[in-house]
Amino acid sequence: RRMRFGATLTQKRGPTEHATRTRMTRTRTRTAGNFSRRRCLNERRGGGGGGRRRRRVHATTNLDGDFGNDGKFAPKGSPEDILRVSRQTSFEGLKAARRVALEEKTHAPEIIDKAFEDIVDNSVRFFKTKAEENETDADAQFALGNVYQTLEMPEKAIEQYEKTLKCSNKTHLDASNNIAMLLQEKGDIDKAEAYYLNALTHHPESVDVMFNWASLKVQCRQDLDGARILINRIVTIEPKLKKHPLVKELAGEEIDDEPDEPFVPPI
Repeated sequence: RRMRFGATLTQKRGPTEHATRTRMTRTRTRTAGNFSRRRCLNERRGGGGGGRRRRRVHATTNLDGDFGNDGKFAPKGSPEDILRVSRQTSFEGLKAARRVALEEKTHAPEIIDKAFEDIVDNSVRFFKTKAEENETDADAQFALGNVYQTLEMPEKAIEQYEKTLKCSNKTHLDASNNIAMLLQEKGDIDKAEAYYLNALTHHPESVDVMFNWASLKVQCRQDLDGARILINRIVTIEPKLKKHPLVKELAGEEIDDEPDEPFVPPI
């Protein structure tokens, strides 16, 4: 679940999305937009995964022109003009534009870097203002968290995702999932599992969360039995994922898509 400048920033990862990257729910970011990370099964292998896709927000990347959102050319000498990007450009697109500008020496390096920083600062300011103006709006808090995550500021991202959970009475799926992944990356495994559990408590059929948690079980706990419990639940919900390479990698051949007992999270 890209970042849009002057308007948007985003990322995500999950099992049904693994063709693009692992739904911390890491989608790309729009400069003034949404961002979430989550692991997905089609993300990591470049396709395959199947299953339903969760709604994702895609940013438009336009590196060939210097138009603003209203279709007019950006003012001469503006950050968008210097980097030849539009306000719809994704964060990855913005970084690519800076790299091209430095390689082609279109302006002095310090001018190019300042243009890049100005666009990012404007985008952060946009989302921060929205969050401050809408303190009880979970989506506004979540969007700012995505911006911080895109900019690799995990502590601030976690803080915003916590605000998102507070606004949603702890039911926001992507906020729980993203906090868990950020904590997992920091090595805080116990807390990460608590957030995965919270996500499944409110969204018991979230395949993306189960996959992320199964990955943690294998990579951080060496708990193959716990991972198989989660994988078996995944293939019960999404049978077509049974033959997916990532599912087999985590669960081996011991996959049971018709368990005799009710699913119980492997705490």
